[in-house]
Order: sequence, then structure tokens, then C-alpha cells
Amino acid sequence: MKRDEIKKLLADTFGALSDKQIMALTIYGEARGEAYRGKVAVGSVILERVDHRDWDGKTAKEVCLMPYQFSCFLPDDPNFKVLKFIAGNWNEAYEKSGVVQECYQIASGLIEGTTFRTPEIAANHICQYKTKDCHADWAEKMKLVVTIGRHEFYAEGKA
Repeated sequence: MKRDEIKKLLADTFGALSDKQIMALTIYGEARGEAYRGKVAVGSVILERVDHRDWDGKTAKEVCLMPYQFSCFLPDDPNFKVLKFIAGNWNEAYEKSGVVQECYQIASGLIEGTTFRTPEIAANHICQYKTKDCHADWAEKMKLVVTIGRHEFYAEGKA
């Protein structure tokens, strides 16, 4: 799928959701199996991308729905179908899933400033992460700052 096609698909599928809901879905899709700190870390990266104008997007929703930024929003990713289902049934999914509730509470707290960003991520302005078992060429050009759960978080510059 081309970038513009993905962008339209994401807008059509998730466009009606709020910033907090989209951020919660991203945390869910990327880190639902992680402990609380791992979920907060993924949310922290989203807000670092919002804050750094090198990244497209002025809101969490715009950053999260930018094509090719978060694997869970790629149509071929197994998480995509799950996120699409949750988005189409938000109230029911929220009511039935403690993990969706936790992800939403984290997103709300981070956006409102009542939950603090993961210190290592905020101090180093980390805008990149990947799972430990995933190879990414960009990681070779960056400095690994912290590993939280199954995710490695990278800052600009070489180690």
C-alpha cells in the first residue's frame, strides 16, 4: 500500500477518535503486554515526537496516525485488526478490557500532565524505540539509552 492510501485508511478507520483514544490505542497496540512503566514509556515517546518539530504532527493523534510510524497501524500488522475492532466498539471495548482502560488512563495522564513521562525518555528526548528482537537499520546510527521490558529506546547520536 502506498503512503497516501495508508493515510486515508487510517483517517477513515480512526479519524473519529480523540487524541487520548488514539494514543491509548497506540500504547495498546505497541505495548499492551508490558508492565505499566513500559506502557508509559511508549506514551512518552509519542509526546516527545509531538514536542519535536522534526516529526510531522502537532498532536498525539497526528503523530500516531502518521503512516509507517507505529507498526500497529500498518494494515498488514496483526494488531491492526484488533485496533480497528476496538476503535469501532470503543465504549464496549473500554468497559470490558482492563488493559484498554489502563492504556487510556496512561494516555490521558500523559496528555494532561498528571502522569510524568519516563525520566530517561524525557531527559534524552527519545523519539525512537523498537522491540529487542526486531532489527532496524536506524538503530545502528543511534544510542541505546534504556531497555524497558521488551523495548529498546534510542536517542540521537552514536553510542
